[in-house]
Amino acid sequence: MSNLTPSVNLRPKRVAIFLCVITVLIVVMSVLGQAIKYNRINFYMGGPWKDWKEAGIDLLSQTFFMDWEANVPTYFNTMLLAVPAVLFAAIAAWKKQLGDKFKGQWAGLAWIFLYLSIDEAAVIHEKLIKPMRGMFNYEGYGGLLYFAWVIPGMIAVLVFALAYLRFFLHLDSRSKIFFAAALVIYVSGIIGGEMLSGHFAETLGQKNFTYAAYVSIEESLEYFGMIVMIYWLLDYIGRFLPDGIALRVE
Repeated sequence: MSNLTPSVNLRPKRVAIFLCVITVLIVVMSVLGQAIKYNRINFYMGGPWKDWKEAGIDLLSQTFFMDWEANVPTYFNTMLLAVPAVLFAAIAAWKKQLGDKFKGQWAGLAWIFLYLSIDEAAVIHEKLIKPMRGMFNYEGYGGLLYFAWVIPGMIAVLVFALAYLRFFLHLDSRSKIFFAAALVIYVSGIIGGEMLSGHFAETLGQKNFTYAAYVSIEESLEYFGMIVMIYWLLDYIGRFLPDGIALRVE
């Protein structure tokens, strides 16, 4: 019997580039579908292939629209959030073996990103919009609080920042840069971008090409933030665990 142990070699840059390409393609298909839907692009619907053309337009305008749920972008975003959860958990297991004093923070990050992945799939945060509107006066802010779940969202970001400040400071310089960049990009999309989406939704409505194109670009910030996070975690494992992390089943 061979003593060779099968392994999968991942190159952080190649993984990041691959995920970026998929993200760009999804954004293009999302915007293209809405451009056709709102007649920004003339598309002849007649001819013998009419039914196939209608199916293709439905595919672009619904299945790939980044502001809809339970479609291809939702699945991809859920995956992007789940990957860091797995990588954080693996690093946390290694830190536990070392007796590292920040092992709990690494494990906490795994749980946080697992929740974010579940939330993305189940759309939990949007269930907060109605009750939050009942508690706070969301009007009079130019629509910035139209999607009122951003209020507890901002509180959660502040709590996270305070709770993980010491963890952040203990990281090496390279890790600080990528960890901070990933979080800034992600939060700017999920909170800042959502607030601007609310502005467009309240002032222009949600059934127009301007809103559809904006949210497609805004949603992509969340994707790019997680791509940077995945790159950093793979880079971190490569620098501090050059032999990788082995999974053994006993």
